[in-house]
Amino acid sequence: MDPDSTEMANEVKSKVILHWNCRGLVEFPEVIRSHGSHIQEIYLKWNKLTTLPPWIIELFNVTNLYMYGNLIEQLPKELGQMSQLTVLDLSANKLEQIPSCIGNLGNLKALFLNDNFVERLPIGLSKLSNLEILSLSGNQIVALPEWTGSLPRLKELYIDNNQLRELPNRLTIAPELAMISVCSNRLRYLPLNGFLSAPCIRFDANQYLNYVSYPLLLQLLSQLRTTVIHDRSSLAFGCFKTHYDTTVLNTNMKLYIEMKGLHEMNADVIIELPRQLLKIHEVHENTTCSLWELALRRIYIERYKHTLDVLTSPPNVTILYESFPKNTKLDFTLSSTNYTLYSLLMNGPSSICINTQCQQPIFTEAWIIIGISRYAESMIMIALCCSKSCATAFATHSNMTIKLHWHSIN
Repeated sequence: MDPDSTEMANEVKSKVILHWNCRGLVEFPEVIRSHGSHIQEIYLKWNKLTTLPPWIIELFNVTNLYMYGNLIEQLPKELGQMSQLTVLDLSANKLEQIPSCIGNLGNLKALFLNDNFVERLPIGLSKLSNLEILSLSGNQIVALPEWTGSLPRLKELYIDNNQLRELPNRLTIAPELAMISVCSNRLRYLPLNGFLSAPCIRFDANQYLNYVSYPLLLQLLSQLRTTVIHDRSSLAFGCFKTHYDTTVLNTNMKLYIEMKGLHEMNADVIIELPRQLLKIHEVHENTTCSLWELALRRIYIERYKHTLDVLTSPPNVTILYESFPKNTKLDFTLSSTNYTLYSLLMNGPSSICINTQCQQPIFTEAWIIIGISRYAESMIMIALCCSKSCATAFATHSNMTIKLHWHSIN
């Protein structure tokens, strides 16, 4: 054994935490295999590794593996057998795909995949039942799968600097979520419902995000510990402008809002609604909900208790969400219609009726009120109601200083 190898072997033998950052390594050192079965944490940041060896599964005591800043393009399937891992950092590599085998890391608490070339997440990651931190910033992700909101212990989600156009609606009912950071994306809207766990939400530099829902606005204001916001940048820098992404062709409903130069807005505004909403009404429209919408509401309230308690002084939103144990299983035969029904129910309603005396869930059809709130001047706010009567009651007693005229342009 040459002197360098001997020195490395002696270092491995004497360490439990191995720091070999910035050493110009082009291969995962074989000496770790020979002498490092006791190693618990490995730091190989800022080297030149292009892959991980299949024998990495022999390092059965390693709980933290940091591979930040290498040249890794692919991961071996054996990595998924390191069930003892609690932290895996693969940031700043050359990954284009994340293998589903990562989902087998049942003890994983933190997964860092920042600054790669990932476009989508495999469904296998939905099995990460102990995951608390998921960091995906600096990739090319257009859409997050809904199952990210079903990770039972997820506390922090970072997905800045991607291509996101929306957030999964199921995130609104994630039980432990404390932080969502989605700055510098292409978001056109945030979820309209309030968030069960009232997380801190950072969404600066989403230039096409030009409105917010009433419940979410009050949740954001409560975090700022203030009741009046005159400057929209106080909530999110670079958002709430008149911009609309005209390059995107999609079927989402769009509304033309007549601003008439209100609050320094010198142009009318187009807003885009979440894709769950298929039919909308103005306050004065006296019509009956579709049987499809009524069925969704009935099935949902038989299985879940989901309420929205809005307080305006000081601004605060409290949400209750729980399932009824005996009826939690949704059993549908496989068909496109039933799959759509199942997905809508599992992903949660678009909103809960803003009339606190009602509490009906809203899925695909709503009465919409658009205006300016005294709590956030010059910011467009949208409120959803389940019926004309609820919309009328909210419009009469709400704290909107100005109600805006709108029409659909679809």
